[in-house]
Amino acid sequence: MNKTTCLLALVLSGGAALAQANLVIPAGMANSNPGSTGLAWRNTAFRFQMLYDDSHFTSQGINYPIVISRLQYRASGGQTSAGGEVYSGITVQMTTSPSDWSAPSTTFANNLGADVTTVFQGAVTCLAAQGTSPNTYIIDIPLTTPFVYDPSLGQDLLIDVDAPTAPLPTGVPSMGASSNASHLARRISTTTVGSPTGGLSYFACVVLMDYAPQANVATATSYGDGCVSQAVSFHEPFLPGTFDLAGSAGAPNSILMNPLSTGYVVVPGSNTWATPTSTALTLGDDALTPPITLPFTFNYPGGSTTDILVCSNGFVYLDPAETSTSAAGSVPGLLTFGPRLAPLWNDLDPSVGGAVYYDVDLSGNVVYVTWDQVPLFGNGAALSTIQLAMFSDGRVEYRYQDVQNATAVTGWSPGNGARNGGDVDISVSMPFLCEADQEPLSLIGVGRPKLGSSFALEVREIPSAAFLGAISLGFTQIVPGIDLTSVGMARCFQHTTFDATFAFTPSGGTQSMPLNIPATPALAGVHVYGQAIANGTPYTPSGVLTSNGIDLLLDLN
Repeated sequence: MNKTTCLLALVLSGGAALAQANLVIPAGMANSNPGSTGLAWRNTAFRFQMLYDDSHFTSQGINYPIVISRLQYRASGGQTSAGGEVYSGITVQMTTSPSDWSAPSTTFANNLGADVTTVFQGAVTCLAAQGTSPNTYIIDIPLTTPFVYDPSLGQDLLIDVDAPTAPLPTGVPSMGASSNASHLARRISTTTVGSPTGGLSYFACVVLMDYAPQANVATATSYGDGCVSQAVSFHEPFLPGTFDLAGSAGAPNSILMNPLSTGYVVVPGSNTWATPTSTALTLGDDALTPPITLPFTFNYPGGSTTDILVCSNGFVYLDPAETSTSAAGSVPGLLTFGPRLAPLWNDLDPSVGGAVYYDVDLSGNVVYVTWDQVPLFGNGAALSTIQLAMFSDGRVEYRYQDVQNATAVTGWSPGNGARNGGDVDISVSMPFLCEADQEPLSLIGVGRPKLGSSFALEVREIPSAAFLGAISLGFTQIVPGIDLTSVGMARCFQHTTFDATFAFTPSGGTQSMPLNIPATPALAGVHVYGQAIANGTPYTPSGVLTSNGIDLLLDLN
């Protein structure tokens, strides 16, 4: 492939100021809130350390040193508060930790690195929580001493907050947080003032950070989206008490999954109900039935089955070899374990009330699984009535009467490592498609575009059918991207001007283009933008795909 030194030599237009930006960690939680904790910013004195994996930064395109200047903490979804609570004497430290997030020490001092910095001391006043989901950020800490963190070194970021007194008044709501090991974050905390140790938890707060690239640092930052992004799975997580698909005993609500060749189209359902007539299944708390043989072969995207397993927790496995009965619904679990239909994966307990039924329609073409007035675990008054209908032609309907949910997930997935296409608001988004998993075409930088160095752009996720590819470089960033639907490229966008284009013949799913960056001082601070193209694919009418954009900031280091 051609080198592009000649193109860079044209861009002698002076430097640019460092761009202030923000990101949310853990990654993927900007618009979701899988956990909630009242044991972080507490209504008592406390100290906590929260440790976040470096991948929360690198997965969001930050593989260079950044200067963090502000921290904000979000209230848990759905909670409201007037604000005004004041923490006095807060000390915030940040450090690149010698401990990995997965195995921190319970001794606070052992988790502090050589670069530990006191970034804030003083009072923190809570802001109002608006009650949205995700909620508003109610703890806002502009750092008096910004902190430099370089995630490309492979070490994790630690934030240490010490509050020696309780807030006045009390009444601080719980915080949005991670909730399990898959979120790659950990908390060590105590309520004992001056204690050298704390207890471990996976509930680490969601944090919004303001940052800027460190001065004189070359960066390669992705922006915008590539196409085409598809997922055969769909999922909507629900915080406790927020399920919005429920109907009532007299007026059920339902959603219908109509099969396609490689997925489903999800539409509003029939809003009907089949009253159970069978003997109740014998199911305890967090329990699975033995395999139940269907009266037909049920085909689903990616497979077929003649046997199902019914779980007390509001879902059905399509693989009779599965054994996991996890109580709390989770998107990672939905995508990781075997194929699953989840009307509402919820912590239900039929051992203390209600019943679960399996019925076959007189026609033999429909089976029904019904969770009838089954209470939540530990709350016998919180009842849910849910039904799953499976049709011999591959249709699936989720039906709901009254529902009281704990932490839950509604959705479907073939599992076994299926792609996460992002949460969907089912009630708002219908009709929507679930299609065969497909990663979007992507363009990344390998290393950093430092003056006088060799650097490479790498095109990834090139479809096997593509017969022609290209990388285009331009001097103008286009944000938001230009929608290319009108030229036969639905769901694709143009992210830069195509001032110079370098074609290649794909030879696999990844293609690299080397760049020799001139050692020209006048190029320091200059931006060059890039985007990849692939032709000959089946995913758009024209057969052409585009990648995300990439912003190359040339500099000395």
